[in-house]
Formats: sequence, structure tokens, C-alpha cells
Amino acid sequence: MTSGLRGRLRAALLVAVMLFLAGCSSIPTVGPVGTATPSAGGSNIANQLSYTPPGPADGAGPQEIIEGFITAGVGAGEDYSAAREFLTAELASSWVPGERVVIYGADPNVVPLPEPNAFQIQLEVVASVNAGGIRTSSAPGTTETIQVRLAQQDGEWRISGIPNGVMISDVTFPTVFQAHNLYFYSSTYSYWVPDTRWFIRRSGIAASVVNAMLAGPAPYLQGAVTSAFPAETSLARDAVPVVSGVASVDFSAEVLEDSSDLSRQQMALQLEKNLRQLNNVNSVEMTVNQRPVDLGPENDSLLAVQDDPRVGDTQIAVSGDSLTFFQDRQAVPIENLPDLSEYGPREPAVSADLATIAFLSSDAGTLLVTGPGKDVAPVASGSGLSAPSVDPEGWIWSASDEPSGSKVIAVGPDLKPSGQPGLTPSWLEGMKVKELRISRDGARALLVVEQNGTARVLIAGVVRSSGGTPQTLTAPLEVWTDDPVTTAVWVGETSVAALQKGQDERLTPVILDPTEENRTLAPWDGGFSLSGGDGPEDLFLQTADAIYKKLGNGWIKEIDGLRDPAFPG
Repeated sequence: MTSGLRGRLRAALLVAVMLFLAGCSSIPTVGPVGTATPSAGGSNIANQLSYTPPGPADGAGPQEIIEGFITAGVGAGEDYSAAREFLTAELASSWVPGERVVIYGADPNVVPLPEPNAFQIQLEVVASVNAGGIRTSSAPGTTETIQVRLAQQDGEWRISGIPNGVMISDVTFPTVFQAHNLYFYSSTYSYWVPDTRWFIRRSGIAASVVNAMLAGPAPYLQGAVTSAFPAETSLARDAVPVVSGVASVDFSAEVLEDSSDLSRQQMALQLEKNLRQLNNVNSVEMTVNQRPVDLGPENDSLLAVQDDPRVGDTQIAVSGDSLTFFQDRQAVPIENLPDLSEYGPREPAVSADLATIAFLSSDAGTLLVTGPGKDVAPVASGSGLSAPSVDPEGWIWSASDEPSGSKVIAVGPDLKPSGQPGLTPSWLEGMKVKELRISRDGARALLVVEQNGTARVLIAGVVRSSGGTPQTLTAPLEVWTDDPVTTAVWVGETSVAALQKGQDERLTPVILDPTEENRTLAPWDGGFSLSGGDGPEDLFLQTADAIYKKLGNGWIKEIDGLRDPAFPG
């Protein structure tokens, strides 16, 4: 990037900060939905930043025009009017800025090509955001080349050819866009499942949220979650006015065709869940052609949907040749637990009600199930089984090494393994599953896989039958980290804690969340596994001799003599 482009970006950022501090920032009125700012919860309309980048200077050369266009990517006001000034009249009328947002790291290079009036923009791509607000992170070091053509218009150089979309630096991106979790129902309508999106910070964000919700979940969640709204549902007008804290969502009459009281109540509940995260929304009114929708009497089948389920403060761990609960730095014996010494238990997992316990045999070749007052039952066998995970529907998950890749195992509450042929998806071929942990809403699977010597972190949707039986895992979303990961656990509805293995072989904990930058914690020599509770601060690190708890960015000893700790799930 030339010094001129760097100066423009610095100037744009400085102007925005000054406006913000002065309390006189303007609010963009239009712009694309952009996938995660510091919080995915609300939208503080009063404290938004607004960038007003300059238009093209008289007599600017081709390279200055391209650099100015890149700089103008921060200015979403009036449908990117500043950026359109750098385009020919014909292109300005057809260019779609919201089709894609390219988030770059290092300064872009603008390079002339041998052909007349042709250039390349060379970018280090950190991530991109599509028109639905879905953010896709890129592998470290990813680059992209964007072709640009220019022409003279009324004696001034303008861009006559460039792909749809804008470019914005990773530093500036969180001040122009904000993260917001859309919510869909789990397949059983029992839990809210988050789907993180990015939206431009603007006054019309309520309409953007509703439109994104109606368009359906991100690809990796399709089939794993459900919406109360029928496909093809749309707003009667592309606006959701918010007056005195009340958001009015107006649909066309088709949304109510053949609807029951229950389905209308589920629609209203989903709207409320998605919009009340916005700071200016206190309640939601659902209307059809501007007339309030009759939801009917409360239906007995309407479930109380759980939001970000808690796992409590009790963990299970291995103590000698048996298992124990522990909390508040003390081991708590499990009453009426059978003798487990012959199995050499390792890697235990426990259900949310603490009644079902799964563990591996000492050679990680047998998956066993027991519990207080229950016998020990071997339920599956394999090679190098991964640590079990118990989902909220009572299914016990693990993965076994196979010659062609890992095989997914799911054992039902009746202790019978699933015979679903598609349970192990085709995309897992050639991959070794080192971790498989189901989210607390039961709709997502966190996997650490190894392929060709490279470890990857994936999140896939869990597709279930109407009765909750697992069917398959969807094509996953990849979570990129700076270094290979050895293990990962859920620590919240969107947060994951992982151990990264650096070039010096040290294992360093890191918090991964689509709504913020990866957060690296202090390494602890000898740490090799993690357990995660209710939030990133409720994190425990296992070493050879003790379990340590996160305190700030460091660690304090929690308990000696236990190993393989795990919260319910």
C-alpha cells in the first residue's frame, strides 16, 4: 500500500473517533448485512461510529483512484455513496457493495498490469463476510488478487470494472460492523441455537436481523436447527420500526396460511428472542398487513426454550481407579457407584443431571456407561476412542479410528448404538477425530481432527430425527487458529477453549469465539487438557500432578491428585 492510502485510512479512523468522542456521529441509513464486534448482544444506536471518507480528488491518477476506493470501503452511509464516486456512472449504478466484504490484514498492494488501464489489488485476506452476514475466516497467510480496470469519464479516471463488494482492514472492521447472534430452535424446540452474523452498525439493524433470520441458518446449521417461520416468509415492507422500545414486525398474509396457534406462538417467541438483544428493543409486536396477529390461547405444547444452558459447578474426574465428582476444590464421592477398578477408567463424561456417566477403558478401546446405583455396561468398542460426550437428549458420543478415517459413535439412552448409516459423514473420510464434543443445546458438534499431520478445529451441525435420534453431522465450519490445536472444549454457547501447540512444543490455552478476536491465555508448562464450565472464565487446565483454574490470564491450583476433569456434557 502506498503512503497515500495508509494516510487516508488513518485519517478516516481519526475522524470517526473524534466524531464519536464529540457525541455527534451520524448514522448510516443503508448498507449490507455483513460473519463475529466485542459483543454479539445489543446494538447501541446512540454510540455508533460513522465514517465519511473523501471522494476522488480532481486530476487523481488511476492508482490514487483505486487507493481511494479501498479507503472508501469504511463508509457505508447512503449505500456507500463515497465509494460509488470512484466508479464510472454505469458501474456505480450496478455495483453491489453488500455482496461481499473482504477483511484484509497487511496493507494492500496496488500493482499495474501490462494491459492498458488494468491493475491488481493484492490482499492478505483475514476473513470475508457474505450478503447474509456470515463470516468465513481464512487460513493464516491467505492471499487474494482482485482485478481492476479503469476508464476516463469527463476527463477524470474512474473504475470501470471491479467485483462487487468492499474491502476493509481487520482493525477497522469491528467499528463498522457489529456481531449479532441470530437464534433458531433446536430440532426438538427445546433450546435456542446461536448463529453469529455481522451487520453494519446502523439504525435499520432490526430489519436486517429479521431478514437474515427469515433467510434461514448458516450452511453448517442447515438441517440441525429449525425456524418457526415457513420458507419464503418475508416482511411486508423492508423495515422494522422501533417506537418507544416496541419493534413492529409486519408480514404479508401468506405467513399465517394454515398456521396453528402453536406455530404463531413459536413465531412470536423467535422474533422476541432475536430482536430483544438490540438495546433499543424492549418488546416485539407481530402484525400482518399492519394488524396485530391473534396468537390464540397459550398452547400446552409450547415449550420453555432454554437459552445458553448452564452446566453448574460440579465436574467429574478420575481418582485412582475410580471416578469422583469435585467442586470448590474438594473431591465429592459418587454414592452407590459400582467398583470400576477392573476397567481403569479414563476420560469420563456425565449427563447434566449427573445420573449417567460414560468413560473409556484404560486402553481407550471400550466405551462404558454407569451411574449411581447402576451396573457398568460396555456399549461400544473401537480403536483409540475419543473422550465421550453426553448430549442433552441423553445420547453418548465418541469416535473410533478406522483405516479410512474416524467413525462416529452415538449410543442412545437405551444404551444401544445408533445404526444410522449416515452418522459418519463422508467429509470425515481420511480424518482422525481427536475430540468430539456436543454443544449444550445438542445442535452442534465441536471436533478436533487431524489430517495429513495437520490439526483442525471444526464445528458441525447435528442433524436429528423428530424424536431426537442423531442422523448425521453437517459439512462443518472451520475455526482457524494461529497454531495447531491438540484439544478443545465448549465454554459457552459460542465460545470454545483450545490448547495450541506452538513451534516450541509448548501448549498455550486460547479462547475462540466468532464475536471477538482469539484471546491467548498464559501458558502453563505441563498442561495437556482442558475442561470448560459456564463461560471462558470458568476454565480448568490439567497437568500431570494437579488441576488448575483460570484466574485472570493466569492459573491457580484447584486440586491435586485428580485427572481428566469434565463438566456435564
